[in-house]
Order: sequence, then structure tokens, then C-alpha cells
Amino acid sequence: MEGWTFKLAVVYLMQIAKTLVECLNINKHLQIATFYNPLGNIENISTNSKGLMEKELLETLSKKMNFTYDIIVSNDVLQFGLPGNDSWSGVLGKLARKEADMTISFGPVSYPRFLSFDATVGIFRDHVAIMIPYPELGIDASGLVSIFSLFTWMLIAISLAIVALALWFVNHFQYDRDDEINGGLLILYILGVTFSQGGYLVQKSTVFRMVLGFWLLALVVLTYAYTGTLISRLTAPKHRFVINSLEDAAANEEILPFVVKESSVQEEFMLSPIASFQEIANRWQEYPELLLRDSNGIVDLVAEQKNRIFIGGDTNARWNIENDRKRAGKCRAILLPDKLVTRNNGLFLQKHSSLTTAFNDENLRLLQAGIARQIEVRHSPSLPACVVSSLSTRSTVPTALRYDQLNAAFYILAGGCCLSLIVFLLEILYHHWNRSRSRPIIV
Repeated sequence: MEGWTFKLAVVYLMQIAKTLVECLNINKHLQIATFYNPLGNIENISTNSKGLMEKELLETLSKKMNFTYDIIVSNDVLQFGLPGNDSWSGVLGKLARKEADMTISFGPVSYPRFLSFDATVGIFRDHVAIMIPYPELGIDASGLVSIFSLFTWMLIAISLAIVALALWFVNHFQYDRDDEINGGLLILYILGVTFSQGGYLVQKSTVFRMVLGFWLLALVVLTYAYTGTLISRLTAPKHRFVINSLEDAAANEEILPFVVKESSVQEEFMLSPIASFQEIANRWQEYPELLLRDSNGIVDLVAEQKNRIFIGGDTNARWNIENDRKRAGKCRAILLPDKLVTRNNGLFLQKHSSLTTAFNDENLRLLQAGIARQIEVRHSPSLPACVVSSLSTRSTVPTALRYDQLNAAFYILAGGCCLSLIVFLLEILYHHWNRSRSRPIIV
């Protein structure tokens, strides 16, 4: 009896396995939609990373599930498309009109797509990223001046003029004419000390020495602040990013954000409740010239002007940047390290398609076996060469030292001048008192 039970169990398991195999083996000829080369064989479109990934994925699925296929391409837009008044555009329009059975182009499932189509589990993952022109180092000839703010430079110039005037005044009105210094020599000395070239003056006046001493003390503070900041910029240079985040792009109307027309990224921004996403989506609606047919030559477009950026999937963006680097011999664009959205990308089929379960099962098997990951790694760029070290500080412009960061030097100088003025007045009073005592009394 136990033997018969075991045999029945084996037969039952074999029947289940046969049923599963029959489900996975479609044995049909399918119409597969795409908008990438090499499958699409589209003119004037170069092959990119996603195109190679979907080609290998389709070959794998067709062998495992035993189906043949024809490739069809949308006639309106080379993307998934967006819902219109009558139907969807792009390759999803092919599904909606039942001109295609499935898309081999993979993408995220939005709410409108969920309502209109079947979608498999996410088989590949990517991120929405921002491509910007390759950042310039934040130190150049203008960096020598930009270390101090304009207001700080004005205070330094005014202080220099006041010190020169005060020293000339003390020198001109002192009572010991043997110590009087030529005005030109005095100005030359002040400039030499200011620019750290040194100098030497013999002067016995206490007030003169006090003003000069406090000026030199203020110069020590300013000089060390200047040289310290300059050294820090030379040893750890900041990079001038055209923007640091999507919020920067949304706030700056001069930034031109390009995107592929009717792509998943454009739909993502249109449906997002985030204010910065909505601002960029409105800009695309207001300026349709920012909507591109495809991502070909996007690095050339971004590198031409510093106010241009591109928003798209990081997989193809890295591919374009790396190919451009090999062609041009240098990096001309870079991706911001912060990713906007992380997406799980699956395949799309007609709504209530009989093929959905079979493709879902096979995609899960590819994921579990690691085959999908192998396909992704095989056709993705290796470690990108066009990166900015994470240790480098990102800044739109170098930060200038402000007055409130250097006010100690000006307080020293102001206090010294006030104290010198008091001493100067006391010296005058003492001189007059001394003269009145030394006058001879005539009887």
C-alpha cells in the first residue's frame, strides 16, 4: 500500500512539473515593441546600455519560454509614451491598440500604466539622476580677489587710507622737525608693509609708533586669514557645480533642464507632488524645445553651455558620459551623486494578457538565479572615470571671507587709532603746558 502511495505522489509531482513547463513554454509568435537599438534597428540612433540589456534579455526569454518574435517600433515617439485623449503614444500605444503583445523595453510602473497595462515584476533597477557640465575648480585668477568679500576689501582700502592720513598728520605736525619724514617715502613704506615687502623708518614719536603698531597688528590678522584661505583652496579645491541639487535647478530660471520626450522620467515629474519636480515639469511644458527625441549627443548638448543639465536614467547617462570621454579624451559631463528616484523596471503587456503569469514566473526565476543581475552588470559601464571625489566640497562659487569673520582686525585698528588720538591730544596739551612753564617772567 505504501508503494502505491509513493507512486501516486511521484505521478502527481510529475504532472505538476509538466503543467508548469507547459505554462512557461508559450510556443507562440509574439510582436515585441522596443524603442532602442540594436533590436529596433532605428536610423540615427546609437546603441546604448539599455538597448544591449534588452537584447540579451529577449534572447534569454525566447529560449527559455520557446517563442519567436517580430520587433516593432513606435512611429510617433521613441519612448514608452504618455496617455492622450484617444490612446497612449509610444510603445505603450502599440500595446493599447493591440498592435504588440509585449514591450521588451523595461520601465517603472506608474499609476496610469498600472490602470492600462499588465506589468511584470521589476527585473532591473536604475535611478533618475542629473547630468551637469563637468565642474571647474573653484580657484583661478579671480580666486585671488574673491578670498575677501567686496565690503571687506573696501574696509581694508579705507583703513589703509586712514592710517596713511593719520601718520602723515602726526608726522607733519610733530614738534621735533628732525624726525619729519618725506610724504612720498611714508606712502611707499606703508604700501611695502601692507604687501609684506617690509621697510624701515626711524621715528621717535610715540603717537606715530602707536598708529603704525596697531596697523601692523591688524595686518597680521588679515594676512594670515588671506594666506590660510588661499592655501586651503589650493590644497583642497572646491568644484564649481552649476547646481548642487534639483531644488537649485528649480529655483534658477536660467537653468535649462533637458529630458527625453514622453519618457518615464518626464511622467515621473508630471505625476510627482514634490514642488521642485512640479516646477521642472512646468518648465518642460512652457519650453517644449527642452524635450528631446532621444538621448543621443546629450553630453555635447550639456557641455556646450554651463546652464544646461539633463535629467534621465543613470544607466544610459553613465554610458553616454563614458563613451564621450573615450572619444574626446577628457570628461565633459558628470552625474550629481544624489539620486532623485530609485526605480524597479519591468516589462509591459496588454491588460489582462494571458502571457503575464508566464513572463512573471520566468522573470522571477531569472532574478533568483542571478541571471538578470549578470545581464545588468555585463552591459553597464564599469567604475566611471568621470567622477569628482566625494572629499571635494561642492560649491557654486568660492565662499569669500566676510567682515564679520575679520572684524577683530578692524576693531584692533579702530581702537588703536582712538587710543593714538588720545595720546596725541595729551602730547599737545603737555607741550603747551610745558611751554607755559618755561616762559621767562618779565618785570
